[in-house]
Amino acid sequence: MYLKKLTYGFAVLIVALVVFSCSSGGKKAEKETVIQQASLLEVSIGGMTCSGCEQTIQNNLGKLEGIKSVKASFTAGNAIIEYFPAKVDTVQIKEAVTGSGYTFKKFGPVKLEEDAK
Repeated sequence: MYLKKLTYGFAVLIVALVVFSCSSGGKKAEKETVIQQASLLEVSIGGMTCSGCEQTIQNNLGKLEGIKSVKASFTAGNAIIEYFPAKVDTVQIKEAVTGSGYTFKKFGPVKLEEDAK
């Protein structure tokens, strides 16, 4: 009888620890999500003349830790970058552009189609 009560008590303790550890993990994951929000940035780039240039920019910027996506356009002379500011900064982005053999012109906010109206 004593062994049954001890086993039952131990099982309840284990369940309580599992429930407690899982509930605090959700709050931690929520905080990480807030930190991990991506930002959009438009970079004006000189020297791109073809789709190969676009690929070079996209590949080299995409190698940086913290870059989520890159869409370069040689016709527009720019790249739209989605990145995590906590992991990569604009200095690293600028260095990646110039290190690829292109001219960095300026950073700017992304102009959405709604902003143009």
